[in-house]
Amino acid sequence: MTGLEKARVGGTKLEISRVGLGGGALGYMYQPVPDDVAVATVRKALEVGFNHVDTAPLYGRGTSESRVGEALRGVDRKRFTISTKVGRVLVPSSEPAQWKGAPKLEAVFDFSSQGIMSSFESSLERLHLKDVDILFIHDCDNDIPQALRESHPTISKLKEAGATKAIGAGLNSYETALKLAKKADFDCFLIAGRYTLLEQGALEEFLPYCEDHQIGVIVGGPFNSGILASDLSANAKYNYEDAPPELLKKARKIKEVCDEHSTPLRAAALQFILANQAVTSTIPGSRSPAEVEDNAGALAFKIPRDLWNDLKSEDLILEDAPVPR
Repeated sequence: MTGLEKARVGGTKLEISRVGLGGGALGYMYQPVPDDVAVATVRKALEVGFNHVDTAPLYGRGTSESRVGEALRGVDRKRFTISTKVGRVLVPSSEPAQWKGAPKLEAVFDFSSQGIMSSFESSLERLHLKDVDILFIHDCDNDIPQALRESHPTISKLKEAGATKAIGAGLNSYETALKLAKKADFDCFLIAGRYTLLEQGALEEFLPYCEDHQIGVIVGGPFNSGILASDLSANAKYNYEDAPPELLKKARKIKEVCDEHSTPLRAAALQFILANQAVTSTIPGSRSPAEVEDNAGALAFKIPRDLWNDLKSEDLILEDAPVPR
């Protein structure tokens, strides 16, 4: 597989690359990334065929969007698709930034119609674009009623006006996504880290529901915040924090099976996700051109069929989880 392959987003006419670039790491997540390296990372992604770029105002308090916008300046609009998010408005703050190096801004939740429009217009300015391809409501887990009452109708109108081609919600919880899917019309969902080589809870109800109702699913965080692309040391990250001992133990067992079959853990992690027909795309985050190239190599790696059989026989992935053929 290569990033050049595309898939349609739900029932829309929009097609995006099956592998894209997650923009969180370009906004100071975990460690600073220089401006020029961030720009080069986005351009390398396009070069290898990872033509969908995802970002958000939250990432680096606008820094990720600004860097993505700079990287895409002068690039033919047909060469890439882009998604960003609404639901947080950036306001000045005297407090130190959550991520070292980020601007002194605070991302305040605002799912009102006015807040959605303010967030979207500011994103377009940072991105130097007139429209985006996918617009997600971001992290509305604790504000589902307002998200349905105000946010969803607002982004629906933006879609009708041609400001975006698809609408969805970007979440860390597939349970919240399922609730939203049953209440309103969404083209797609971006779910971070909830369908991976390490955990497959979304396989029970969420993914089948999306497949049955022609809703696209984009998997963010395919390495579970880095643990599946790390050396699995004690400080490996999971869900944006230090990995719990039990999950670190499971990840190490998965790696042992991968090692037995001379397969990089990163390759197994990426290819596993894309084997599920309900998954439209996955967007691994990268903070350098070298990491983009590593992901491209992982997709091209030929994985022995027996690896998947062994992972299932050792109960490390669910028996009914689809695997690459």
